[in-house]
Amino acid sequence: MRLANKIALITGGGRGIGAGIARRMAQEGADVILVSRTMAELVKQEEWIRNNTSADVLVLEGDVSSPADVNRTVDAAIAKFGRIDILVNCAGVSLAHPSVDLPFEDWKRVLNINLDGTFLYCQAVGKTMIERGQGGKIINITSLVSHAAIPQRAAYAASKGGVKQLTQNFALEWAPYNIQVNSISPGFIVTEIVRDFIAKGIHKPEKMIARIPAGRMGEVEDIAGPAVFLASSDSDYVTGTTLIVDGGFLTNGYV
Repeated sequence: MRLANKIALITGGGRGIGAGIARRMAQEGADVILVSRTMAELVKQEEWIRNNTSADVLVLEGDVSSPADVNRTVDAAIAKFGRIDILVNCAGVSLAHPSVDLPFEDWKRVLNINLDGTFLYCQAVGKTMIERGQGGKIINITSLVSHAAIPQRAAYAASKGGVKQLTQNFALEWAPYNIQVNSISPGFIVTEIVRDFIAKGIHKPEKMIARIPAGRMGEVEDIAGPAVFLASSDSDYVTGTTLIVDGGFLTNGYV
């Protein structure tokens, strides 16, 4: 198993891409800490992991945009497992709203969770990795809007573009400590958020799939595999990069 004897903390681990990554990392031998604002979702993932893998699991309720919650959950993880080898920043929210009248409160909420939360966890966990002196892996989840504009996504685009650049800065600063910091930009992945956008008519599946050369929307498993690669020793010489996993969406300038 590629992550045997590793300890992984995954924010947003209660559902969607975060849950998919947590399950796959547990299958690959890692013990996992799942962080989310919703304990019911965490318990559901904990039950799946315990029933289907030999991994140990710790679930922690917390708000990624709260420095106090971040420090509390990181301290609890260290208290139980002694270290954190892998951090995956997956907690996030999306918002579709015309920029001309986007409420400032909504702007702040998206930035606080997506960008501030990533910064806070990178800082808190990175500090423990540096102090331990054994290196580590950090994976941040960005988005297609880190690379290209989509209408009505000003707050989301700003937050995820910030995460992409933040990834490069941490990678540069922490390379001397053998900490690799990378990000993954998922394409249109079938998650609760995407399903909600489809139900509201914000996303139109037939239009989306027509633009994707792979001919389908992605599943969370399509992101979990690349995450395991970036968390494993196979990526020890990979840092500061963003891996685009979108079925070819961004390459397609024809449609």
